[in-house]
Amino acid sequence: MNTPPAVRLQAVGRRFRRGRRAPLRPAEYVDALTDVSLTIPRGARFGVVGESGSGKTTLMRLIAALDRPTSGEIEVLGRRITGRREQQLAFLRRSLQIVFQDPMSSLDPRMRVGDIVAEPLQVLRRPDVPGSVRRALADVGLDASAARRFPHQFSGGQRQRISIARAIAPGPSILIADEAVSALDVTIRAQILALIEDLAARQELTLIFVSHDLSVIRRVCDQVAVLRAGHLLETGSTEAIYRNPREQYTRDLLAAVPTLEKSLAAARARAAYGRVGE
Repeated sequence: MNTPPAVRLQAVGRRFRRGRRAPLRPAEYVDALTDVSLTIPRGARFGVVGESGSGKTTLMRLIAALDRPTSGEIEVLGRRITGRREQQLAFLRRSLQIVFQDPMSSLDPRMRVGDIVAEPLQVLRRPDVPGSVRRALADVGLDASAARRFPHQFSGGQRQRISIARAIAPGPSILIADEAVSALDVTIRAQILALIEDLAARQELTLIFVSHDLSVIRRVCDQVAVLRAGHLLETGSTEAIYRNPREQYTRDLLAAVPTLEKSLAAARARAAYGRVGE
């Protein structure tokens, strides 16, 4: 029997209504996604890349059932999620978790870290919540004592580790990282990328990595989809698209976006210059 893919989208579209500019004018709409069909195999490291406004975050929210498509069908792990009520999506909440871009805004500043990591476990009624919290913190390189502290007592990189711990604690099979390193210092970014790669391998996760930077996608992902203005331009192996992109837009992305490698080289150069000046 064939195993269904982690995610399948068939002719998915999402249209948003704009606010009226004048009382008597007809409503205006904007298409965030148009006729997107995509298959993400189980166990893949799948990148979604495009500039701001390309539809990346809308796509992620639809896959996670945080929003509903205007048209088309979405399946996760072989089960249709379009048209389902929240009560019918319990399997999705168990199987899919998200790491967001800015950990400071996604972590409740009034909660201790242990309670933040425990929250999804409690919602899912998992046994041995304290033990699961300790294991999740250890998996992301944080000491158990971190559970007693608040998010503001950590650095940006450590806060993102807390976000990752919260995401992996329930034991999902699919992890979505939505611009998970773009808000971090370049040297910390490399550490978090290495952590995500390691966790995806050890826990056999399907990783969906959303980014505007093709160099980050190249490091983490083995397949990539390129979005522009809500349209899927091309998809394929990361190396093939990186070395020989079919679309001019993809070539422009490769040429215009600062790469992780260049940023690291610049950081090393600044550090070396600082030592010379001492």
